[in-house]
Amino acid sequence: MSQSEVFWQNDVHWRDLLEFIARGSIPGSIGIEIRLPWQREVMLSLARRILCESGSACGQCPSCRAWVDMEHPDLLVAGEPDAPAPIDECRAKSADLSLSPVVAPVRLVVFYAPEKMSPGAVNSLLKITEEPPSKGRLLYMMDRGTILSTLRSRLWMLSFSVEEKIEPLTPPASQSEWLRWLKENEKNDGQKWYAMAHGYASWLCKNGELTRAGVLRQLAETALATHLSAAMWTDLLFLLLREEYPFEHVFDDFRQTALPGADRCRKQHSFWKR
Repeated sequence: MSQSEVFWQNDVHWRDLLEFIARGSIPGSIGIEIRLPWQREVMLSLARRILCESGSACGQCPSCRAWVDMEHPDLLVAGEPDAPAPIDECRAKSADLSLSPVVAPVRLVVFYAPEKMSPGAVNSLLKITEEPPSKGRLLYMMDRGTILSTLRSRLWMLSFSVEEKIEPLTPPASQSEWLRWLKENEKNDGQKWYAMAHGYASWLCKNGELTRAGVLRQLAETALATHLSAAMWTDLLFLLLREEYPFEHVFDDFRQTALPGADRCRKQHSFWKR
């Protein structure tokens, strides 16, 4: 497991939260600010503990045994990491939270993307967020902490800065190293690509190439928001790091179905075809 994949597990405030849960002192309403690729992983890690009878995700109690993949009878999820639930769903999930738990000590409702919710949806959640049912807990997962102050003031907030935890990553130098890089990373998911792009950007900054580093970081943010495919990630990182593709063309080509420079690279470097 890479450093970027466990950075949030090593955070002192994260460990404090897990201790609260293990002692049964679960905050009624929790807000987690973390980038999109890590949200489901963090949500599930918390949910397995909150819904466990011992607060430790023991895997043995009736509640832990009730998990089926990522679903649990007492876990209610509203929205997606980059798309909030509409106001009607927010109201429905709030009502469901008041029902008795099926098997867990409490019920847990997760609201994704509160920073993108309509004011009406946020307002519909204020009362239950401030005073959750005795056997109900709320978890808000957000990409950015720019939520309405009326909601934020009701949450036990925990923020993780992914970028600050990623160490500089030296890019490949020779053609053989690029070949190995391609084979090792061609099936990466968005989480790994995002971390890799920021690692390379940190290395560029360290070596005084601030302009390229800025473009690479902008690329990472744009790609994250548009769900860039692994093939496009490969093309763009190769063009910026290996071919020194003109910065001013990167985001113009990014919006097209194919990257002109990438086709040229594939023809010049036979290893793309292997």
